[in-house]
Amino acid sequence: MKKSLSFNSTVITHTIQRYHSIIFIIIVAGGLTLLMLELNNILSNSSEQVTPGTDGLSATFDQKTIDRIEKLRTRNDKTSDLDLSGGRINPFVE
Repeated sequence: MKKSLSFNSTVITHTIQRYHSIIFIIIVAGGLTLLMLELNNILSNSSEQVTPGTDGLSATFDQKTIDRIEKLRTRNDKTSDLDLSGGRINPFVE
């Protein structure tokens, strides 16, 4: 009985040693295939749940933030109150 058990274990060990690279490649390829399928499933399900026009973000501002945004200038506004001390010139003035 002991002889048959050791025989089976040596056959299995010899088979694994002989084909270990093929077994590794099959396991890695199978894992990558499952990973790609799962990623594809996640991406396809996530795009179905989003409705156009809603992104799930809350757009509430307090009055202080609104006042700060209204004080911002546009690109066309002339800004002559820049402090260019030290004899430097503003490279962005046209």
